[in-house]
Amino acid sequence: MSRFESEVLAGQSRDPEAMAEWLLDTAAEGNFDQTLVDALTLIEAGQNSLDPNELFCYRMLFFDVAVVSTSDPMIRGQMAEALLAATIDVGAPAWEAIRSSSRFDEIERLALASENAIELLELLAYAPDAGLRAFALSQIESSGMRALDSGSDSRTYERLLHAIGASADAYRLESARKRRMPDDSDEKPGPAAEPTKPAFRVVAIAGGHAQLRGTAAVLLHRHGVGTVQIPSSLEAVRRERDIVHLLQGCDLAVLLVRQITHSTSDQVRKAAERLNVPIAFSNALSAVAIERQLFDSER
Repeated sequence: MSRFESEVLAGQSRDPEAMAEWLLDTAAEGNFDQTLVDALTLIEAGQNSLDPNELFCYRMLFFDVAVVSTSDPMIRGQMAEALLAATIDVGAPAWEAIRSSSRFDEIERLALASENAIELLELLAYAPDAGLRAFALSQIESSGMRALDSGSDSRTYERLLHAIGASADAYRLESARKRRMPDDSDEKPGPAAEPTKPAFRVVAIAGGHAQLRGTAAVLLHRHGVGTVQIPSSLEAVRRERDIVHLLQGCDLAVLLVRQITHSTSDQVRKAAERLNVPIAFSNALSAVAIERQLFDSER
């Protein structure tokens, strides 16, 4: 382990430029991709000692260095997703830093072509800027249309549009699906639910920002699953007995490990153990990723 890595783990380093130099050196040595993932892991391990603005600066650094140092779309997409998650935590100033730079052009390109495009579009839809949100909604609907054109199902996109408050867009996509898929004509009218018999009735979602938890709650509701939202301690200070009360009646607790403080994580784990509630650890940064993790394994 390098001295710089040790300092990051100990919460002693606050110099993004030093980390940039470290990453660029490894890029020159041909070992960039893994080092970038390691650097992100190091920062997230010490994120409780970083305020949201510091974390945003690091994630912006990772994204910038990835753009110039790797052509791997998966790595770039992951860094873009992490950057947008940090942007949401900071708010308007961070969104402006993205919108007013060339970063948005690259994020836009990734949102149209990368494997995690729907996750990126969901996060862009949370932007306070009307133009960014309109772009995201338009592309989610277009992605659903392209899915229909390829013979795939569009209901993942329909559910997301409904969940983020774009019902008109969702209904247009649903109508297009029903015109192209006559076998669905006997479905009940209204938002497509693609019912999946869940293995759990109530899920606690711990961590993440309020918009993510709210969207996840709507998505899971369409599968017949209720949710209990547990904010990280950055949003609200809770006592352990409050967590126990929230988890009562839950069949599963999902810990969003990349967006939760250690104190909240420890409280949730202890309360879940006390109540015999299973725990699922999730790297998800978006609601659609949470939905996929919970339900894809059942299909």
